[in-house]
Amino acid sequence: MAYPGQPMGGQAAAPWQPNQGGEAGGYKWDDGPDTDPEDDDNRTEPIQGDPTNITGVEGYQPIQGYENVGFGTGSAAPPPPYQPPPDTEKPQEVYSSAASISEEEARDAMIRFVNQNCCYGSKPAKEMNIESIAPSSALHYELETFTESRSTSRAWVPYNGYDPVDGPMNGYPPPLWEIVCSPNMLFADEVREMEIPHTAFVLPCHGCNAMGFNRCYRCYGRGRVRCRTCGADGRVWRTNAEGHRYQDRCDYCMGTGRRRCDTCGGDGRITCNACRGYRMIKHYIKLTVRFTNHKSDYIMEKTDMPDHLIREVSGVTVFEQTLPYVWPISSYPVPEINNNSIRIVNEHRSAFASERQIQQRQQLRAVPVTECMYQWKDTRTRFWVYGNERDVHAPDYPQQCCCGCSIL
Repeated sequence: MAYPGQPMGGQAAAPWQPNQGGEAGGYKWDDGPDTDPEDDDNRTEPIQGDPTNITGVEGYQPIQGYENVGFGTGSAAPPPPYQPPPDTEKPQEVYSSAASISEEEARDAMIRFVNQNCCYGSKPAKEMNIESIAPSSALHYELETFTESRSTSRAWVPYNGYDPVDGPMNGYPPPLWEIVCSPNMLFADEVREMEIPHTAFVLPCHGCNAMGFNRCYRCYGRGRVRCRTCGADGRVWRTNAEGHRYQDRCDYCMGTGRRRCDTCGGDGRITCNACRGYRMIKHYIKLTVRFTNHKSDYIMEKTDMPDHLIREVSGVTVFEQTLPYVWPISSYPVPEINNNSIRIVNEHRSAFASERQIQQRQQLRAVPVTECMYQWKDTRTRFWVYGNERDVHAPDYPQQCCCGCSIL
């Protein structure tokens, strides 16, 4: 794409002739090849200018309070000192329980499960003799710790000359953790980026030396490339109706062996990809805020059904608590739940030292699990119905097929 000639400071760009002397983007215009280069669709545009090396550029400014901030992934900032939770009364722990299901409901769940698996035969589900039903409740404890971390890095964007620049002349930049930034939703991962107030300043573009354009990377500024169709010969071989081969003028280059460069349109230059042709760059310090929801859980499920299935279904919320700092569950009638709640809460208190804790939420769910023993013909096995959705886990179902057969 040719340089669009955006104005800078109210004046239009001066006329330019390809292959003139001088420098732009860190190279000389007259260091290109003596002949038109081969055309190459795979040649890619280089990133103009290395922002990590522009700290020595005249006019580059350190920002008070952020002198050590550099380019790259950003430097993390430690959170404010830990503030212990206030001495408030511990909330009362009130618990609910999960419900069980009947034999008819268990059979209906199995039939629905078979219907969802097209290769399963339906006869065992309809004809099975359910011998026993053993209802139970799996307990799923989960703790979420919602935290915030902050990091800073140098950043830059093209500057069009019209947008306001909030620089140090407007005051001192605020301390990192005093900048207001709130999450859109609690307990949901999110990344927010913003310009730190009073850290911006404008410099000539480091990618093109404030020219607004660079030499075309495809034709090296010559405006033309060698024709690939005829191999720069200007003539191609053809075959007539009688099968005789003859040479003819190449239609793509009109017999010249050269074609206009498709990237720059024959101009020899392209818009600088750093400043987008505006010639100026606005530098600033970018704040990156990451809100992270850390989760840990414990599942207590006494049957042989795989424990991880409990995470995928809903149940009855036995206990839930949301506070800046939660207390571990301590009075639930199942000691195993109390012990693991204490363990997980203590782990979270020290696991995220480089992040600021915003909120914690703990939840204890009772997920109904019903183990059903049944017999069909000579097969005696079992299946499980679990969750409020009444999903079924039946690894030993008698009629399973993966070959597209039509078992009824």
